[in-house]
Amino acid sequence: MTFCFNQPIQTPFTTFEPKIAVQPIRSLINYCERNGLARGDLLQAVSLSEEQLNDSRLLIDVQRCEELYAFASKALHDEMLGFKFGQLFESDRWGVLGYIALTSLNLADAMKAQYKFQSLSGNMGVPTLTLDDTNSTLQWVPAYNCSHHISEQIITGFISLARTLTNKGQLAPEGVFFTHKAHSKGAYYEAYFNCPVKFDSTFNGIVIPNTELQAPIRKSDSELNKVLCDRANAMLAQQTFNAPMEVIKGHILKTLSDHVPEIEEAAQHLGLSVRSMQRKLQEHGTSFSQVLDAIRKEMALTYLRQTQNSVLYVSDRLGFSEQSAFQRAFKRWTGMTPRRYRSAITKGHTDTN
Repeated sequence: MTFCFNQPIQTPFTTFEPKIAVQPIRSLINYCERNGLARGDLLQAVSLSEEQLNDSRLLIDVQRCEELYAFASKALHDEMLGFKFGQLFESDRWGVLGYIALTSLNLADAMKAQYKFQSLSGNMGVPTLTLDDTNSTLQWVPAYNCSHHISEQIITGFISLARTLTNKGQLAPEGVFFTHKAHSKGAYYEAYFNCPVKFDSTFNGIVIPNTELQAPIRKSDSELNKVLCDRANAMLAQQTFNAPMEVIKGHILKTLSDHVPEIEEAAQHLGLSVRSMQRKLQEHGTSFSQVLDAIRKEMALTYLRQTQNSVLYVSDRLGFSEQSAFQRAFKRWTGMTPRRYRSAITKGHTDTN
């Protein structure tokens, strides 16, 4: 028996298509080329020209990155491609964000800057940081049903970044967590992270001692860091002008982990009047509430596909006041309840969306 979703209620904007900056795509292509794959084949897999690959302003559909990983991992016979690529530190992989990290005071400040300027690197996921008395939990919540390559690249990349910035080659978290199932070569992960690694977890992320977040960055430069942050602010303003929808979606995605944003708040964050924001949304045939609804839908599907978190947890994370309100919204989106959807996914009935 195969579960098929009913058609969702039609609105002018019913989908959320996450984007990624072109720089990490370029780095991944260069990495795969060094490992023996033909550059032309890699460009074809990601449907990009060399000219597009060198346009630092370009944001592309994250599905192209997934297609590149699918092609390259198959060609290289390597299911750990994202894990290996994440270990390679390149400051220019994230453009100005990489250089801001290099010149920050400590890891905590570097992470704050990455969060603030996140939309410059796309809206494929959102980082969250939770602190207790001794440790901090850094989670990366994907904005779509990502492959294990992406989540491994993100988490491994953070550790690589932290070790490089602080010159602590053996910096070790307390634990590393992935929502996907373990590979046959799981021992390689514990050897690299130098700590226990749990697969099939409820989240993608790391637990790291608070003291490590205060570790000074060896190339810290407050004056240069200010110049770079000013540059990033200018780039954000330009992005708001050139690609307002991506900035609006990025802000909603980032804010949703803490609270449900209102249009007034989003407009203020983007330096727009509410009327200007409404006009930009109308030009794209949508509204703020429709964009918010589409992002909530995609995040709900991702949580239910990739984690074992409870329906109540998912409801809370997406800002619903009551679980019943989330269940009604989910049934409107998909034609079934969250539990029935998860059951269908678990049984392999993936005729979704």
